[in-house]
Amino acid sequence: MLSTFRFAWFPALLTVDHPAVRVEAVKLADDRSGDGVVRLYESHGGRATATVRAGFPIGGLSEIDLLERGLSKGQRRAGPDVEPDGAVRLSLRPFQVATLRLRAASLKSTSDQA
Repeated sequence: MLSTFRFAWFPALLTVDHPAVRVEAVKLADDRSGDGVVRLYESHGGRATATVRAGFPIGGLSEIDLLERGLSKGQRRAGPDVEPDGAVRLSLRPFQVATLRLRAASLKSTSDQA
């Protein structure tokens, strides 16, 4: 007998609005902080300005290196910034790889609001 499995619809963890910008990896930070690490790259050989939206509210953002170390202002290349609407905007050079560390915004439970 063959079974059919139906999965509930799950919202996307991340979306990117530029067809040349690819998400290579999404994982938890190695330091067990609960932050997410996202690695993206420009895949068409041109410059790209992209908007990344997370399926969760972003409380903090930093550009990091491949070993998850913070970059100084002079080392940052993608110029990521969290907009008031929660979107992350960044600019990539041809074939540039960018690694972002995303911290989820703390959410108050309904019991905390009373």
